[in-house]
Amino acid sequence: MSKEKHILVVDDEASITEMMQVVLEDRGYDITTAGNGKEGLERIQAQKPDLIITDISMPDMEGIEFLRELKRNGIEIPVIVMSGNIIGRKFLESARRFGAKGSVLKPFSKAELLQEVERCLQL
Repeated sequence: MSKEKHILVVDDEASITEMMQVVLEDRGYDITTAGNGKEGLERIQAQKPDLIITDISMPDMEGIEFLRELKRNGIEIPVIVMSGNIIGRKFLESARRFGAKGSVLKPFSKAELLQEVERCLQL
């Protein structure tokens, strides 16, 4: 995979974003992180990513609200949603109706993450 592919990771858990950044950079992706949906929208304005990975449960702006804002603003970037809590998991399927192209359940393996990223980048 080449460095040309830019991925935005949006999650309020620093340990998750750091782990994902290491895994994805090791695979050759360029990574930007954001701590919530509002920050994520700002990052998209600065540099449009090829793929977005967002948590469903976050403070300030939930993942579903983030997806709605992307759609409302005409931003068509593939999105992978992720969640590890019971409430968030129920929203993973709903997220597809709001434009999510993929999903992963926390905790996920490095292989699961990379497989879903590569699948969604090929869409």
